[in-house]
Amino acid sequence: MIEAGFFDDPYPVYERLRASPDPLRVEHRQGAYQREFVLFSRYADARAVFSNGESISKDQSVIRPVGELPTPIDLHMLHRDGEDHLRLRRLVSGYFSPAALVGLEATTREVVAAALDSLRYREDVDLVADFAEPIPLEVIARVLGVPFADLPKIRAWTLTLADGFDSFVAVDRDPHLLKTCAEEFFAYLTSLLDDGRYQGEMSLIAHLVSARASGAISAGEALGMTMFLLVAGHETTVSLIGSGLLLLLTHRNQLALLRQDPRLIGSAVEEILRYESPLQRTTFRVATQPLTIGDYQLEPGQQFGVIMGAANRDEAEFPNADRFDIQRSPNRHLAFGGGLHDCLGKHLARLEARIALGMMIDRYPRLQLLSDKPDWRRNSFFRGLKSLPARLGE
Repeated sequence: MIEAGFFDDPYPVYERLRASPDPLRVEHRQGAYQREFVLFSRYADARAVFSNGESISKDQSVIRPVGELPTPIDLHMLHRDGEDHLRLRRLVSGYFSPAALVGLEATTREVVAAALDSLRYREDVDLVADFAEPIPLEVIARVLGVPFADLPKIRAWTLTLADGFDSFVAVDRDPHLLKTCAEEFFAYLTSLLDDGRYQGEMSLIAHLVSARASGAISAGEALGMTMFLLVAGHETTVSLIGSGLLLLLTHRNQLALLRQDPRLIGSAVEEILRYESPLQRTTFRVATQPLTIGDYQLEPGQQFGVIMGAANRDEAEFPNADRFDIQRSPNRHLAFGGGLHDCLGKHLARLEARIALGMMIDRYPRLQLLSDKPDWRRNSFFRGLKSLPARLGE
């Protein structure tokens, strides 16, 4: 699957995968429990996977060797099934509910305004490092109760670990660096959970500390949930905002439509999510019984996943799928997955993107890119820009 130019433009590869009668078979390169896994790329197959709550497990312990203990990464809600998944999801869902978003909208506008003000006296900026990154990081830090001064190292840990989980590029990564990074990150998160300063606050960390004390969750679950919410709460939204700016600035007719009618911002965000899905493929699932997806038979215990970036460009669902169209309707994209494990933070991500993109293009009507070659990260899980040089032109 990985070939020259793939990370710059994976979509020709995805087109070939959709045309193939079988899913992609991929060799594990990280000492996982199985030798290989398979990836589905067609929209209909992705829908079938997401809608099946009976024959599929997200809990990797079902294939873990007997006697091997779970890590905190195994214990957060995304990697749990049934009652354990529901218990953990319900524990934190109130922080991302419609009622919570009312307050988070004001918070996000404040954060975006501050980010824009910080650019006031600059001519040239990096729209990723100077704008797309700090906004989701600060918003999720406020939700969890994480010190703002720690955000740069949290971002660095996130990027290192995100690359380490990618089987397609794992051979290029230093396993010692990944191990050290994970140890440092978990030690830091443990210190947050054990710090009494957070127990008297209304932060999500304080909530998890209270739940741990009452026995509602274990210490390992509290640690895993903190890591998951902190990483998932910013990583893909950084990419969503960065890719959104790139797409609008390279599709000037679409940007003109949005300027003419700012009410299109919601539709524009949905098309950005479809066209350059921040999460390109899912974490692993395991078949718990014989299972047919499309024409392919999965055996019990087989690991598999979905390439959302491919499914979201499937012509069978999206006419003119390779055209960026902010007025596309309907737009039933799969950027946030689906089913029981759909993204808990999807409404917050949309909110942040609408506000960040809308306020940026309103503040800087002459904004233009300084390079015609996007600088994409080399990662098959996450589709995001490393940098996006631009001139504000105020």
